[in-house]
Amino acid sequence: MNTPSPPKFKPRGYLMKKFFILLLLLSLTVTADAQFLKKFFQWSTIYTAGSIGQPLQEPSKEWYVAQNGELKDVTEIYPFDYRFSIGIRKLARFDYEKRQNIFYDGTETNVGWKSNVGAVEGFEYVFSHDWVRQWGDEYTNQSYFLRYLGKYWIGKIQFLEVGVADLKYASAEVRGRLSIGKFLNLSLGTMVRTHGPYGYNPISIYLEDNHWWDLAYEYGYTDQYYQITDVSTGNTTSDWMWEDPEGEHIASTDEEFRRYYYADIVNDFNTNKLSEVGGLATISAVAGLDIYYYSDKFWCHAWGNILPFHKHILGDHIFSYGEFISKDPEGNGSNQWIDYNVGAIIGVKVGKGFGVFIEGEYLQYWDRIMYSSKVGINYQFK
Repeated sequence: MNTPSPPKFKPRGYLMKKFFILLLLLSLTVTADAQFLKKFFQWSTIYTAGSIGQPLQEPSKEWYVAQNGELKDVTEIYPFDYRFSIGIRKLARFDYEKRQNIFYDGTETNVGWKSNVGAVEGFEYVFSHDWVRQWGDEYTNQSYFLRYLGKYWIGKIQFLEVGVADLKYASAEVRGRLSIGKFLNLSLGTMVRTHGPYGYNPISIYLEDNHWWDLAYEYGYTDQYYQITDVSTGNTTSDWMWEDPEGEHIASTDEEFRRYYYADIVNDFNTNKLSEVGGLATISAVAGLDIYYYSDKFWCHAWGNILPFHKHILGDHIFSYGEFISKDPEGNGSNQWIDYNVGAIIGVKVGKGFGVFIEGEYLQYWDRIMYSSKVGINYQFK
């Protein structure tokens, strides 16, 4: 089938930023009282930092022999890595957290913005923007986070972009909060998320009705069929040589063309089609759990969220995530799915110098997955 023509929405990045700015302004205009603003920014830190690093080096040269016998050096050479960060933050640390550096540089990963319940009540926030190049890939990381933690409710707005994971969304949520003793917090409410057309793969739809080389033709590439006969054996081989839109010879076989050029065509095609979709938004039910215990010898901090029910509320529903999942070829099945995230940090001190720690987190939103874990043993000689 042909790719459906989407309605004309403004780009989703535009919508998400406008959505976040509007909610931020609403939160800040609760009162224009100077005392409120002083308290809001008290203990916050503005920072900027930059770094460069050695790029990834290939251990040896890579060579490719074309059909015509031409030897090509195809070793990938990466430019230097860099990271530039700017932001402002006000986020309390839990008892087990120690400040990583004397100065903030944007690489800090405080638990407070991941868990549902922070270390203190009131406003907390992190607004950060990173420009990154790693192993030759350039991407942007953004995190705009504002939370108000009250005795009986939680309000939070967030815009998150993780370039390396291709994850980008904005969210706003309101939850009721139930504290059970000092160690357990339950929360229940609703979350609105703006997001991209996750699950939609334009090239797979295109190839249902077209040959792979048709897309290359659309981008101006041309091919020419040829045969080569070995005069000594009489064997004949055939293939297609390729020229770029300027008429320059770039590949002597289909395999060579697909290996070195076709991926860029597909990436450009997907990027253009995805950008045409515009803004999408989903409202979801959300339930959360936070467990926290701390002592000098043992601490345990765990949190999690589950989003089991969803309703598409913005953009063409044919691009909603529910349209791309849980359906058989006859179109039967549910358009619901389960998003969730969990995390935990556990530390144990045994004696005066021995310690063990375990940390981990896992997030699955739509078809995007992020995870990390650490485990270690420390022993300090006295």
